[in-house]
Amino acid sequence: MRIKVRYFARYRSLVGKSEEELEVSDGITVRDLIEILKERYPALKNEVFAEDDDLADVNVSRNGRYVSFDEILREGDIVAIFPPVSGG
Repeated sequence: MRIKVRYFARYRSLVGKSEEELEVSDGITVRDLIEILKERYPALKNEVFAEDDDLADVNVSRNGRYVSFDEILREGDIVAIFPPVSGG
């Protein structure tokens, strides 16, 4: 199945693009997608994701809403990957 992945902020700089379409297996989860992206872009693994908790430094939305890492992706989904935000 095909999904679109959009990268924001630091992630965009690390992968060198703002979005791309990927062909992935049916029934993959957000967690599976993160693993695919870490393999595809070692800079994400080496510079962004914490060693003890690989998902600590990332927020993910699916079709415009925040999702858990166990969320199952579907054909045509648009997944946005962006760092946590802080304010104050």
